[in-house]
Amino acid sequence: MTGRERWRKLARRLLAVFYPERCACCRRVIPCEAAICESCRADLPVIVPPLCPHCGAAKADCTCRARRRMTERVAAPFYYEGKARQAVRNLKFNGHPDAAEFLSAAMAEAVRREYGACPFDAVIPVPVSQETRRRRGYNQSALLASGLASRLCLPMEEALVKLWDAPPQRQLPADRRSGNVFGVFDRVPDADVSGRTLLLVDDIATTGATLDECAKMLKLYGAREVYAVTAAVSRLSKQTK
Repeated sequence: MTGRERWRKLARRLLAVFYPERCACCRRVIPCEAAICESCRADLPVIVPPLCPHCGAAKADCTCRARRRMTERVAAPFYYEGKARQAVRNLKFNGHPDAAEFLSAAMAEAVRREYGACPFDAVIPVPVSQETRRRRGYNQSALLASGLASRLCLPMEEALVKLWDAPPQRQLPADRRSGNVFGVFDRVPDADVSGRTLLLVDDIATTGATLDECAKMLKLYGAREVYAVTAAVSRLSKQTK
């Protein structure tokens, strides 16, 4: 356990005295540091290795046919189903930023398992627009990236900016998602990504269009390699891939 993780645990214990912790999935009160209740933990849709390096799904469930992407690899701990979907939605839509603690811990385990020997220089969150950040109060991907960076002893850098709000990806069919995010992201003016190996973080990957566009921009500005990790990936059917 790193020093940062020990301080994180101590802070959580102190906060729990006044603000009891709740399950990241069902929101029931749980013991301090439990993250989720035992009932929800038993029902998590865990992705079982080996993983497809292109889409992050288990190879047994992969339907992407090894389509080449801008990221070197994609990894995730969960499918976007059941209890994991509840946790992601609590973080992203229901105003519960504490769910990032559980999700980022699971993401860190996936990174250590899948990318253990990779010398990352920084953790980069997928950005949201200023309007979305104002409305939501935070960038959920930045919360995940911060927790992940702390666990991996890496710097977290908000090196990308979202220039405008496109229609939500979840509302579009798969064949329109790449075009929907084309040109939406750019590098933060003072961010230096040249020659660096980066870990790109988002909450969900479905078709991978958002990760691809972000990785493309990082590489246009000189990044050596871009790996990706998300809290969850969608288990696509052959019709939606």
